[in-house]
Amino acid sequence: MKNIILLFLCLLFGGCFSSSDKYVPNEGLNEILIDPEVVEEYLDLSEILQDSIEIIPLETTEQCLISDIKQIELYKDKIFVSDKGNAKIFVFTTTGHFLNSLGRQGMGPGEYSRLGNFTFKGDSILIQDLYRNKYIAYDLYSNSHREISYDVYHKDIISFDNIAYLISNYEGSDYGDFNLFKFDLATSSVISSEIPFNRKQIDKSGYGLRKYASKYNNEATLIYPLNDTIYILKEDTVCPFYVINYTSRSLPEDVNVDKDMLFRFVRKNRYLKGFEYLQNSKDYLLGYYSDDSFKYFIYDKLSTNIRVGKWLSIGLFGNMIFYYFYTTTNGELYILQDADTFSFNWKSLRTYCTNSYYREKIDSIVGEIGDDSNPILFKCKFRGMAK
Repeated sequence: MKNIILLFLCLLFGGCFSSSDKYVPNEGLNEILIDPEVVEEYLDLSEILQDSIEIIPLETTEQCLISDIKQIELYKDKIFVSDKGNAKIFVFTTTGHFLNSLGRQGMGPGEYSRLGNFTFKGDSILIQDLYRNKYIAYDLYSNSHREISYDVYHKDIISFDNIAYLISNYEGSDYGDFNLFKFDLATSSVISSEIPFNRKQIDKSGYGLRKYASKYNNEATLIYPLNDTIYILKEDTVCPFYVINYTSRSLPEDVNVDKDMLFRFVRKNRYLKGFEYLQNSKDYLLGYYSDDSFKYFIYDKLSTNIRVGKWLSIGLFGNMIFYYFYTTTNGELYILQDADTFSFNWKSLRTYCTNSYYREKIDSIVGEIGDDSNPILFKCKFRGMAK
């Protein structure tokens, strides 16, 4: 009987919910507490990564010149890169060899008018057409495709085979004021509406994020602009799981500011609330929030310890600094750097790299980099993962 009561309390205050549930977002959740005045200079990723980091120059060809990477995913031993500038999905082997591109911009059958996000379902990649409210599902092993229409405007998508979650951002819809919609990819229909919001609260719809969700294995984290709650998504559940608290300069709840002025208001007053970028893995959460400049953090799920730094670096490479990083569904970490930036940084950091293997490896890569070379990827495994 005692166990049943405990289970009930967990579900009530910190558990999963549907659109009809009533819950208190900040009660019974795992607290991530941050003192914004305690910031290290460098956060060295080497401390949580295995030493065997793979350096992967993405092959540069006339058919594959990357200008602006929007999304990276590893799926079935291939690297998929969404290039916003070229409006294409480029496919590489795990060693960086270019294979082909998927889809193209246009108004014809199987074409998208504007490239959005992408996700996977079985042997297909689903590419969003932002202007025509549909996903085009391209078979990865043939030239066939089909279309999946939707009637909910959304910013991001997370899929679990036939089930997907369409992630809205404080936008009204025909289904009501909800921020998340459970969607059946087989029938192109909304199953349920999740995470209701109150229009009397601050209108955050004009304040967006680069990425809302990050999937590891069979669950994903979900964040929203100026929201102190981190949600966990699984195929059948949506759970508020973490709450982010800053010890000072927290954004007041009763602020009444027009959405077009909200960004400026928050920056001018140096208010803090929520995260702007979050990546999920088995043991860690990595991301950043904005406080004058980006502040990067590493949160240890097991110890609940969080470290914050001005710069994200890898000590193995002479403390080289990085800005762009992505975790994949299998728990690996991909770090990205433009080829010319990588080459420039290495010239000033080479003497600080004491690892002879990486020094020789990077020397070789830098010697082959040209002005138009594609970015360099660093494929990393967290400590504790199988090699």
